Amino acid sequence: MARLGTVKRPVRFRVQTEGRLAEIGRLCDDRGWIFVGGWEPDEPEDISEVEYLLNPRAFVSQPRMNDSMSQTIVREQPRVGRNDPCPCGSGQKFKRCCMT
Repeated sequence: MARLGTVKRPVRFRVQTEGRLAEIGRLCDDRGWIFVGGWEPDEPEDISEVEYLLNPRAFVSQPRMNDSMSQTIVREQPRVGRNDPCPCGSGQKFKRCCMT
């Protein structure tokens, strides 16, 4: 994936006022970031990508937007393999019985 702030992956942000748009635009220009900014007074401000580029360490422990909240699964019984006998007692392989 391309680096954030480049032509292939510009920084995107949305602000509520024209003054804030100019402020964030100048901030991106000063740092050489390519950006796409929007001024939408009816929408909430979203400058998360700008904040990330300014302080990436603050985002390390937080899940990314596209990641699901991952948790470690602890199984009480061992996992049944595809070719193991089905635990339902049918005598068939698991892949032929309950896996489908």
